[in-house]
Amino acid sequence: MSQAISKAKIHVERMMHRNSIAVAGESIASYALLKLIPAVGGGGASIGINMAMVLDVSGSMYEEDGTGKSRISRVQEAACSALNFLRPNDSIAIVAFANNAELVLPTTLVSQKDKIIDVIMRIDMFNVDAGGTSMDQGIELALSELQKSTGTGNISHLVVLTDGETSGEQLCKEYAKAAAEKKINFSVIGVGTEWNSGLIKDLASLSNGKWHYIDVNQVDSAQKVFASEFQSLAAVGFRDVQIHFRLMKDIKIRRVRMVVPEIKDLSLVEVEDRHSVAQLGTLEKDKTSRYILDLSLPKRPDGKFKLLDVEITFDTGSGVKESSGLIPIEMSYTAAGNGYINAEVAKHIDEVQIFELNKNLQNAISTGNTQEAVRVAQSIEKKGEVMGARAVKKTMLAKQVLAEINQGGKVSKKTQLAVDDAARAADE
Repeated sequence: MSQAISKAKIHVERMMHRNSIAVAGESIASYALLKLIPAVGGGGASIGINMAMVLDVSGSMYEEDGTGKSRISRVQEAACSALNFLRPNDSIAIVAFANNAELVLPTTLVSQKDKIIDVIMRIDMFNVDAGGTSMDQGIELALSELQKSTGTGNISHLVVLTDGETSGEQLCKEYAKAAAEKKINFSVIGVGTEWNSGLIKDLASLSNGKWHYIDVNQVDSAQKVFASEFQSLAAVGFRDVQIHFRLMKDIKIRRVRMVVPEIKDLSLVEVEDRHSVAQLGTLEKDKTSRYILDLSLPKRPDGKFKLLDVEITFDTGSGVKESSGLIPIEMSYTAAGNGYINAEVAKHIDEVQIFELNKNLQNAISTGNTQEAVRVAQSIEKKGEVMGARAVKKTMLAKQVLAEINQGGKVSKKTQLAVDDAARAADE
């Protein structure tokens, strides 16, 4: 049964995969679904945005990819258009990078939109050597500028765009970790097919942020990505959101995944015995998010037992931590056999399973294990057919992988990126 707590500004619903379980051995795997639902007007006043954009201006950004427009011009147009989602008191700084990096626009209020647009449209005309890609230098400059304007009433956010491999990968990761500690999230965008998708995903994960892919063959892809990113930022009503898990004895959480609005693994940090925390970063005021807990439950006699307490902590922009209070998650045990399956939870478990298969497919392709790639792609195809309309795109891409392997023995980079991008889509 679904239950709701209505006192917090973020309502919490929770439900188990089954309404009851029977444990034949010493333990059994089970799943719980958490929904975080912002109350009406739950975030209070809008939280201000303190943003820095780090834009690649290397020579490869002039490629047109068959669209009739260079990558850089598509990004310029998209960034200028997306400014309309920000408010006059939000601020933005801009860094251009290639072989070196330059702060081309210090922190500027969005009310000076003409000035910001002028810099964006001249982004490749500053004193930056186009013959290389040093994203680490760009990120370092942007973080330094962001920290000058970080305050309790705003969120600091870094948007990084690149179309290539970069030097200083380890430095980039260290900056992302440091940013997370200072509550600065990253959104990392790859354009083209030559960027390092592994690094970009790592930076998003390390900073509790997001990553995006601009499809080189879709002329409006940049517009969609930038509009989605800026619109999402403008809707943030909660920052520094955390889920606390306080486990009863012998209960284990093996993994926590976000499943809506996208599928991704969350890192769990044990802060004390049987108390772990997952960092969520920011949440939008008007968007429900969902999380699947992968649990290991011990043998128990018949009856209802508390498995754990969940607590959501968050800041609505005042700088003061608020809490949902402790919310129990319970399970009924019965030796008579397992109870009925909750269809809503089962749907998300299906999506997580196909997500894991996609990760395995990516690994098989990247390591050149063609036999394993074929096996996993066939598994995705079968799973997708069972899931039906919710997995049409994933099924289609699995078939594309099999077709490319049959035709030429390898999978194109574009198909790899498309598979990776589609894997995290929760509901097609």
